[in-house]
Amino acid sequence: MTIKNYFAQYFKHSLLYILLLFCYLNTFSQASLTSREMRGVWVATVANIDWPTKPGLKKKIQKEEIISILDHSKQLGFNAIFLQVRPASDAFYKSSYEPWSSFLNKQYASPKYDPLKFWIEEAHKRGIELHAWINPYRASMNLKNNLPENHPASTNPEWFVEYGEKRYFNPGVPESTVHINKVVKEIVTNYNIDGIHMDDYFYPYPISGKAFPDSIEYNKYGADSFSDIKDWRRHNVNETIKSLTKTIKTTKPWVNFGISPFGVWRNKADDPRGSDTKAGATNYDALYADILLWMENKWIDYVAPQLYWETTHPVANYTILADWWNANSYDTPIYIGHGIYKIGSDNPDWQDPKQLPMQMNINENLPHIKGSIFFSYKHLKRDLLGFQDSLKTGYYKHEALAPEIKSKNQTQSQSLRKLKVSRKKIKWTIDNKSTAPCKYLIEISKDNKLIYNTITYNKKIAFPELNIEKPTNIKVYLVDAYNRIVGSKSLEL
Repeated sequence: MTIKNYFAQYFKHSLLYILLLFCYLNTFSQASLTSREMRGVWVATVANIDWPTKPGLKKKIQKEEIISILDHSKQLGFNAIFLQVRPASDAFYKSSYEPWSSFLNKQYASPKYDPLKFWIEEAHKRGIELHAWINPYRASMNLKNNLPENHPASTNPEWFVEYGEKRYFNPGVPESTVHINKVVKEIVTNYNIDGIHMDDYFYPYPISGKAFPDSIEYNKYGADSFSDIKDWRRHNVNETIKSLTKTIKTTKPWVNFGISPFGVWRNKADDPRGSDTKAGATNYDALYADILLWMENKWIDYVAPQLYWETTHPVANYTILADWWNANSYDTPIYIGHGIYKIGSDNPDWQDPKQLPMQMNINENLPHIKGSIFFSYKHLKRDLLGFQDSLKTGYYKHEALAPEIKSKNQTQSQSLRKLKVSRKKIKWTIDNKSTAPCKYLIEISKDNKLIYNTITYNKKIAFPELNIEKPTNIKVYLVDAYNRIVGSKSLEL
């Protein structure tokens, strides 16, 4: 072989290799054109913050408000609702353990329907996840409230303490943890929820000059094992989280379990692992919530720290804290909690329309931050200095799947079958012998460019009215209960 022929053959094979590699990479990159991101919003029911707008509304009006919230959330591009279903040892669902919430109807009366069931059905119709947000220890918002006979504080007053103007389960009483696990198991068993979610209320925020009244329980249950009552309190919360993880995952392994803590774990002045902040209260020292331990031990599926501060805050700076949580994630997905309620307030930073977009852009450059949750829904209905338009036309222009749950569990016997497209609808069939739910991602593209996508729990959608040239490809992905894509069908048009 001549030198010339050798190089000709070498170039030919190299070019073929490059083309094959390009095709492989291109195919891989187009496996799903949709991004993975948590896009959540908190819907608070305590004190009727977001829903229902007041207690005692007729069932029809309560349902209309639900549909309005979900339609609006879908329009803005959200893929998850975090609905407060147990604000104070009361229920927005049918419970054997706790009374109906007084925020639904006065005197803890039945609403004559199952609100959580309705929320789930309507959310899933729109391809939106529904996470059940509970408060583990809070038992009543006001000591003056007359609790019904079936309230746990009425039947088992020895489980509770009074602190400030509120009543709390005493985390140091073992029966408190047992009861909370029963409540969570009931919700997970009876409802097709996507997750159990808790916020920052563990031990209550300290009241100046007033000690939390648990010394008797410490002497009874903790003094022999813990020389410091603070370590015992952290142990109590750890046991709650650890036991709840087991309860949830042994009941339905695919159900998310996540925490939305106060934004500062510890200050660096108190712990070299802490953030460069000067917060007056912290999770570890004031609320006895050791978030880092929970992430390190894989007891929770995600963390959503409430970073409700601006990027110039002198004590708790957003930029510093976002970077800290990213660096201390223990490979746990981080969803940032944003305080949209502050937009337009007297603080000059929150009068700047670039403040929240600046925070979103910071998040995009931090690899362990996998999305955002916004507090709270009602503020999305007012002027947020153009932020809603930024969501619809920019950040959330195309729908996104929520991040996968990291699990070794596999759902069984799920596969896509026939895919049919007509002028009016797209529909498909599946084989699904698993008890785990599934949902579907539909992507419509032209010339390998995504022009439309949507997510649904149904096996058909109305064909969208696209003011564009005829699409060239429609693809339906089967998404299992862990948010993993486990199959797909495509149709060239």
